[in-house]
Parts: sequence; structure tokens; C-alpha cells
Amino acid sequence: MTYSGHFKIKFLLYTRANTALPQVVTKTPLSIKHSHFSSARKTKFMIHGYQSCHSHWMINMAQAILTRVSLDHKHVGVGFH
Repeated sequence: MTYSGHFKIKFLLYTRANTALPQVVTKTPLSIKHSHFSSARKTKFMIHGYQSCHSHWMINMAQAILTRVSLDHKHVGVGFH
């Protein structure tokens, strides 16, 4: 088996500011700075394996995670922006 070491990895960022359409974030500091990413907030990663397209279930999962985290924190009196 030959391994080329070249994967086309995409980082798609969902936040409460963009729940339906993710931002594509690269490893460059400028890309991260211009995104909705905040190191002060909890971050979750969804690793879905080798798929060449952005499936509808990924959008549903991201929205469910954002909704769940928001609801959980409302119960303890901590809010999110």
C-alpha cells in the first residue's frame, strides 16, 4: 500500500453566528482571525471519515450540538453570545 501523505482536509466552522452555512477555516492565523472562532468558547470536533462531500447529516449534527450546548448552559445560568 502506498501512502502519499496528501489529504484534502477541510475545517468547517459552525457557530451560533453561522448555523446553516459553515466557514471554511485554514491553518493560517489570518483565516482563524477572520472567522467566528473564539478560544474562549468550548470547541467540539466532528470527525466523519473519508467523504468527499459535505453531507446533510453533518449540518444536522452541528446544529444539534450548538442547540444542546446552548440549552444545557441556560439551565445553569450561563449564556452564550
